[in-house]
This record gives sequence, C-alpha cells and structure tokens, in this order.
Amino acid sequence: MNNIVTTTEVQQKIGTITRSIDQETYIVTSHGKGKIVMLPYFDGCDRNMAEYMEDYEMIKNKAKLKAKYSKSRASGESDLII
Repeated sequence: MNNIVTTTEVQQKIGTITRSIDQETYIVTSHGKGKIVMLPYFDGCDRNMAEYMEDYEMIKNKAKLKAKYSKSRASGESDLII
C-alpha cells in the first residue's frame, strides 16, 4: 500500500519509514505534488531502477517526443541509402 507523506514527515519519521519499508511504499510530496517514490532495496534492483528511469523520462517528455516524431513523419522518407 502507498503511504503519502510530506518532506517534513520524512525528516521527522525516517526511522519509522526505514523499519516499515519492507511492507510499505511511500510517495513523498512537496507543496502538494508528488516528488519522490520510496521503495525497499534488494540486490539486483539496479536494473529495475534503470528501466523505471527510462519510463519516467519517456512519460516526462511524451509531448516533446510526439511533436518530434510527427515532424519527422511529415517530412517523408529519406533518400539516404544504407
């Protein structure tokens, strides 16, 4: 289950969060907006984090990517032969 906490609560309750992170996940907010996701660590999770960051970048830049690919598609096929 996700717990929503503020940055201030993280500072005040870091010990409690650390003890419960195996059973709970946390979304940290700042000024009412989600900023950080806190998940438990396990050996080998680095690969998952890399995939998450790739997905994050794709979603964050979705509008820019759509515009770029629409422009590319509209320009037609290239004469370049490889």
